Amino acid sequence: MKRTLLLLMAMLVLTPAAMRAQDSESIYSGWGAGIQLGAGAMLPTGSLADGFKACALFTGGLTVEYSRARLKIDLTYSQPSFKNDNPYAIYDDQGRNLQLNGTASSTSLGVSFQLGYTVWQSGKMRVTPCVGVNFNRLNWDINHIKWEADEQGDDKPLIDDVTDVHESSTGLTASVDFDIRLGGKFVDIGSGSSHYTSSVRVTPFITHAGYSNLSPSVKGNWIGLAVSYSGLFRLISR
Repeated sequence: MKRTLLLLMAMLVLTPAAMRAQDSESIYSGWGAGIQLGAGAMLPTGSLADGFKACALFTGGLTVEYSRARLKIDLTYSQPSFKNDNPYAIYDDQGRNLQLNGTASSTSLGVSFQLGYTVWQSGKMRVTPCVGVNFNRLNWDINHIKWEADEQGDDKPLIDDVTDVHESSTGLTASVDFDIRLGGKFVDIGSGSSHYTSSVRVTPFITHAGYSNLSPSVKGNWIGLAVSYSGLFRLISR
C-alpha cells in the first residue's frame, strides 16, 4: 500500500514536469522561420574609437531554425558621429583643411549572416550563441574647401564642391541571443499544424570593423546590445 501511494505521489509530481519538458521540446523541434525587429546601442573600441562615437542602432531580420540550429540574417541601420572633421587628412601647404565632413555623422547600413546553436532552453527561455560575418557600408558628404581672401584680406574657407563618399568593411561578428518567451499558440495549416512563439530577444554582440582609407586608418570592434521582438512559426507534429 505504501509503495502504491509513493508511486502515485511520484506520478503526480513528475508527470506535469515531464509534460512541460515535452511541450518545450515539441515547440522547439522541426523547421521554423520568423522575423525580429528592434533597437539598441553600440560603442567602438580600439582605434575605431578615435574616429567614431557611440550611437544608437535599429535592427531587423530573419531567423530560420531547425531544431536547435539557427541561421540568423540581421539588417542594421545606425548613424555613428565623427570625431575627426577631416577624416582623409587632406591639407594645403599651409596646413589648412581642404576637405571637411559635410555632415556630423555618417549613415551606416549593415547586414550579417550568423549560424548558431541553442545550448540551453526551457519553456520560458532559450540561449543561442551565434557567429558569422558582417558587411558594413558608411556613407556621408565631404565638402571640398577653397580658401579666398575677403575684403579685409583675410583668408576664408569656402565650399567649392560636395562629394558623396563611402567606406566599406567586412568583419567577423559574434552574438548571444537570449530569447525570453512571451507566449505561443498552435495554428492549423492544411493537413499539418504550426506553433507561433512570440519572444523578447536580448542580444549582446561584438563586430569587427576597419576602414583603411581613412587617415589615420582605424579598426576595432563595435560592442553593443540590441533588444528585439521576435515572432517564430515552427512546423510541428501534434
